[in-house]
Amino acid sequence: MSLFARTPLKASSEVEEQNTALRDSLAARLSRSASEDTWAELAKAGVLGICVPEKLGGLGLGIRESEPVFEVLGDLCRPTRFLESSIIAAGLLDSIGGEESRELLRRLTDSDFVIAIVGLEPATAPHLRLDRFAQRCGLSGRAALVLEGVEADVLLILVRQDARVSLAAVLDKADGLVEHAYPTIDGRMAADLRFNDATCVVLADDCSEALSRVIDQAIACTAIEAAALMTRLVEDTASFARDRAQFGQPIGSFQVVQHRLVDMYIAARRAGAIARRAMAGLEHCKVQRAALASAAKVTIAETGRYVGQQAVQLHGAIGTTYEHPVSRYFKRLTAVEQQLGDSDMHVKRYAANAFV
Repeated sequence: MSLFARTPLKASSEVEEQNTALRDSLAARLSRSASEDTWAELAKAGVLGICVPEKLGGLGLGIRESEPVFEVLGDLCRPTRFLESSIIAAGLLDSIGGEESRELLRRLTDSDFVIAIVGLEPATAPHLRLDRFAQRCGLSGRAALVLEGVEADVLLILVRQDARVSLAAVLDKADGLVEHAYPTIDGRMAADLRFNDATCVVLADDCSEALSRVIDQAIACTAIEAAALMTRLVEDTASFARDRAQFGQPIGSFQVVQHRLVDMYIAARRAGAIARRAMAGLEHCKVQRAALASAAKVTIAETGRYVGQQAVQLHGAIGTTYEHPVSRYFKRLTAVEQQLGDSDMHVKRYAANAFV
């Protein structure tokens, strides 16, 4: 057995058989399709509504059952809106209830429906304001780095006021909201939006508890994806080292290269272990859940940067080219590192929760 054989990111034997079947099916389906067809293929596989209740047209499964999807998306490096739509939006809407939320949940299973979340990262929308009138609610302010903000049919808005986090929805996105659209480092599209008394529906006056839980779930999911990204980078780099000759012999025969590959392998295994632990920790109390999620976030940031840098360096100049897979994988790891809070924030969050 190869030293760099892929180890499935599993933590519970109860769902192992189901997850293995889903992982194998998705891997076969997506590996035969182009990157731009990923979302359509996920829809055909029926996983867009994986966390949507069955009575609303979804699968009615839990976060643990989404692991195979993130493993495959990481292994093939397919950045999509699956995290924002099928995990975060679905989790928030299911938690708060209400007829408007249920209708949006139904629509999440539709491959043509695009939902974007505004203000998920607090620093991107610090000055949003909700104004309530007799017959309507208006939203004002500016939000930056809204993923899928250009194509979105509906915008979910997180408005932070004092200790509360209100959840609103702009159901009819008007022209002129988009100030600037641009690609992200991993190839997705984002936009800066400006709201000028935009009509919206308030779905929840305070969703802070639901948001905290959903954010921890999202961190665990991105940790699963990041571990799969790293595992593939280690495998591809080891294969390249066996084939690339220098001074008349494969560079993989050089001791210094072997040591680096082993260090990369250990880092990827660390990422996989903490990802599984964070996923299992979602069933714990709020304090333990938060501590494990933050530990996972810090670990994947550290290991992802190390594995990505070493993979690029060992590939040489070709590893820096736009078209090469190593470059794409490293960029995706860099994007994951910056999502849902940076390392400094999560070190403080871990310290606040781990020693309570």
